[in-house]
Amino acid sequence: MGEKRDIGLKAIRGAQEDRRRGKAARISGPVWLAAGGVILFGVVLSWFLSGRALGKAKDELLAQQRAAVKTVGAEWIPLRDKLEAITVDAAGAYKGDVVTPEAATWDFRSAPGLYLRLRVEDAKDPASVRKNAASSLRDGFTACLLRHEGGRIGQIARGEDAGSGAHDQPWNLRQAYTATRVLGDAWVADVEAATDDLRLRVFQEQYEKAKKEDIPFAIDVVKRAKVFLLLLDEDVPEAREALLGDAGLSEALQQVPHPVRVHVVNLETGSIVARLRKVAQGEFMIAGERAVTDPETRAAMRRQVNNCALAEDVSSALVPR
Repeated sequence: MGEKRDIGLKAIRGAQEDRRRGKAARISGPVWLAAGGVILFGVVLSWFLSGRALGKAKDELLAQQRAAVKTVGAEWIPLRDKLEAITVDAAGAYKGDVVTPEAATWDFRSAPGLYLRLRVEDAKDPASVRKNAASSLRDGFTACLLRHEGGRIGQIARGEDAGSGAHDQPWNLRQAYTATRVLGDAWVADVEAATDDLRLRVFQEQYEKAKKEDIPFAIDVVKRAKVFLLLLDEDVPEAREALLGDAGLSEALQQVPHPVRVHVVNLETGSIVARLRKVAQGEFMIAGERAVTDPETRAAMRRQVNNCALAEDVSSALVPR
């Protein structure tokens, strides 16, 4: 009997010990709150320090950008403003055809030059010029007017747009806008909107490359340019019917007959050498057994033929035969 009683007491004592250990092992509510507060404080502190470091890095980058606007920007901005003023004026009410005697004697085709092509509706003010010039594409007009090597006939047969290769004469003004983008307000807004170090590092690399390579090159090309070839396409309803895929209205316009304003400007004197309004309209016939059925290839061929026909008309007007 005594032995059984002793075992029962041991069981009770064991149960009591287990309860005491369990009570001690459980974490009380206040302890949980304290631990959560420490973790939350750590997260907030890390976020604060990270945001502070990101903000400091942004400030340093934008300070460098403001300094660049005052230095290299002081060279680029007057050149840009001059070209934009010419473009906006040309997009106003058409003032009639003009061909000066200089057009017949000045070999502008071999002079270093700049080229820009926009829709009239996309050149109503400097802001529109900047926005749309940045996406202005090359086309076959200069390739046919300036007689680049490589053969336009072969390009037409392959359905390629002449001028889409490596030729940089005349230099498309789009490249200057792209090169100097880091000097603009839109780029500053993108930097300010950056939310992490990785994104900011991309902007830092863009800035360094633009300042060291792109901007100096763009300024040098623009400063050396002697002639500015400006083409402004007037809208016609048929262009919207020719829209294809991701191509914009400018490319669609070049596929259909439409009026084009052509300006040849002497950048040294600022004078208009020629101002013409011609209809870009050419015809082509595909010969051979293999018909071209691909819509994009046929669209490229139509653009090429129309642009070459426009170049021929302009050339004839500049130097009458």
